[in-house]
Amino acid sequence: MSATKTERVCVVAGAGAWPFYLATGAWVGPENRRFGDASRLGFYSGRHIQGLAPRVLHVAASLPLTHEDAATRALSGDPVERRLGEVLAAALHDGLTTPRVCVVLLSPPDDPDTASFEPVSHDADAAWTMFQRFVDLDRLRAARTTAELGS
Repeated sequence: MSATKTERVCVVAGAGAWPFYLATGAWVGPENRRFGDASRLGFYSGRHIQGLAPRVLHVAASLPLTHEDAATRALSGDPVERRLGEVLAAALHDGLTTPRVCVVLLSPPDDPDTASFEPVSHDADAAWTMFQRFVDLDRLRAARTTAELGS
């Protein structure tokens, strides 16, 4: 990225999304989810924006969430398809039952391409987001609270 253009982060809500990312290096949610111009995902849970913003490596906008599809993909010779199968299997194991999902493969938590920052706390009564919000990575790195991120 050029020094004059900051990276956009799509911060997604959901208490389960953060531990799922830590375990799998992926995000799974409603099919055809849009992430705008974001090159990274962030996670809002526990009244904090968690301190990692992994890079988006691949988006599969609509996949069937079935044991058969997960197994077929997991046995693929293509590394991306194999990862998608592993993530689908993890989502099924966690009890997800929706018929179709969006899967986003992300840089792993310990990867040098995963941006880190101090977790950003949220002190207001209402949640900072219940779906998703976009913020510049530089602003996340500088903020201590969501109030510093503006509206």
